[in-house]
Amino acid sequence: MKISAKTKISSLIKENPKAIDAIASINPHFEKLRNPILRKILASRVTIADAARIGNADVADFFNKLQPLGFEPENDSVSAVKSVEIPAAESKNKPADLPEKVVKLDVREDLATGNDPFNLIMDALDKLEANQALLIINTFEPTPLFSIVAKRGFSNYVKNLGPDLVHTYLYKTIGKTAEKVAEKSVAESQKIGLSFPEALEKFEGRLQEVDVRDLEMPLPMMTILESLPKLQENEALFVHHRRVPQYLLPQLAERGFAWSVNEAAPNEVKLLIYKN
Repeated sequence: MKISAKTKISSLIKENPKAIDAIASINPHFEKLRNPILRKILASRVTIADAARIGNADVADFFNKLQPLGFEPENDSVSAVKSVEIPAAESKNKPADLPEKVVKLDVREDLATGNDPFNLIMDALDKLEANQALLIINTFEPTPLFSIVAKRGFSNYVKNLGPDLVHTYLYKTIGKTAEKVAEKSVAESQKIGLSFPEALEKFEGRLQEVDVRDLEMPLPMMTILESLPKLQENEALFVHHRRVPQYLLPQLAERGFAWSVNEAAPNEVKLLIYKN
């Protein structure tokens, strides 16, 4: 199997379960991968680059450990990936613009019991006031989360307090709060358009269909966004979802798409997404 810094840990394990032991042997940080509960929640989101950042390791360390199991770098050169840029926390020092008011969210128990805290975090962010920061109390640095919340205008600050205690602050500056208001306005303006029956009639026979109801977060949003470039001219994407994906809508607006929603029943939402 060819791999790169962007390869998901779940793909490695699916290809060869011995990848768990190989990665765990890099350093003690990766022993958490042996925990089936944490592995279920994190493996599908974390790339090799993410894991390297979390464990303070080098991407090349992963290739060196995985090569004996039949994994090969895409460019066939371990040395060529040593300079791969790894997603990182934005600052090691406390930022001057970090709000003093903090809303705490301890997700350690959720992770320990196998509950995915992603929705809890997103809901907490949605309720933050302009002068507040969200403090996530966790056992590791949530690197995969940074790129997701950055698209919503959030900065991050990570403070490692021990081997199994990490404080992650997510917050917006005043400027980024203003961006959120502008983003919401754009999203609302894009939403105004065809009713669901009108859109269904307009694109009859020209629909591509995806079902994200059984996918774990954030895979529904990722699946939908990855499907949009595959649309042919005058086609629409028909999405089966469990809820109206509020965090997806600004992303659609940015890409020039409009949408129509049909909340058919509890936990049953249908969306039609099309070029505005």
